[in-house]
Amino acid sequence: MACRISAVIGVFGLLAASSSAAQEMPNPQAMQMQVQQIMQQRPREAEAAARAFLLLVAPERVSGLDSLREQANAANNQPIMVVDGNPVSGAPAQEQYWMEVAQLTVQFDMVQKLSRRDSVRAQLVGKMFGLEANARAQQRTYRTASESSRPAIRKQIETLISQHFDVEDQLRALEIADIEHRLADVRAESQRRRDKRAEFIKFAVDDIIRDAIRPR
Repeated sequence: MACRISAVIGVFGLLAASSSAAQEMPNPQAMQMQVQQIMQQRPREAEAAARAFLLLVAPERVSGLDSLREQANAANNQPIMVVDGNPVSGAPAQEQYWMEVAQLTVQFDMVQKLSRRDSVRAQLVGKMFGLEANARAQQRTYRTASESSRPAIRKQIETLISQHFDVEDQLRALEIADIEHRLADVRAESQRRRDKRAEFIKFAVDDIIRDAIRPR
C-alpha cells in the first residue's frame, strides 16, 4: 500500500480540544475504516465527492486526479496474472487512485461536518487538506523521477509541508484562545462565588432548615 500524506488524525486531535467543534466529528478509527471501505467498495459517488473537494481546496490538482483515474482504467484492462493458481492484482494504479479518492472523500465529509459548527476552523482544515493533496502529488512524482530531478521535488514538498505547519499553527492558536477564554470564565465565576460566599452559605443553610421543618 502506498504511503499516505495525511493529518486527518492529527487534525482530529487539534479539534478535540474544542468542545463544540469535535461533537460531530467521527473518531479517528472510524475515519480510517471509512477510507478502507471506500477503497474496497469503490463507489462512484466517492469519485464525485473527491473531485468536488479538490475543486474547493486544490483546484490545480483536479487534472492530476483525472490522470490517476486514466491510469487506473488502463490498468483495469490488463490481464490478471495467476501465481500458483491464485489471481494476483496487476494494477497498483487502481489502488493508488482509489486510495486518493477515499482519503479526499473522508476529508470532505470531515470539513463539511466541521463547517456546520465552526466555519473558521473548517476553512483552515480545508486548506491543510489541499496542501496535503499537493504533497501527495509531489510524492508520486518523486517515486518515478530521475535522481537529478529529485532535489527540486523535495524542495517543493518542503515548501508545502512548511505551509501546512503554519496553518496547523493557526489552528493551535485558535485552540489556545478558546482555552484562555474558558479559563477566564471559570476564574470570573470562582471570584463571583468568593465575593458572595456569605450569601451562598446562608441560602444553602436556609434551604436545609426549610426542608427539615417541612410537613411530611
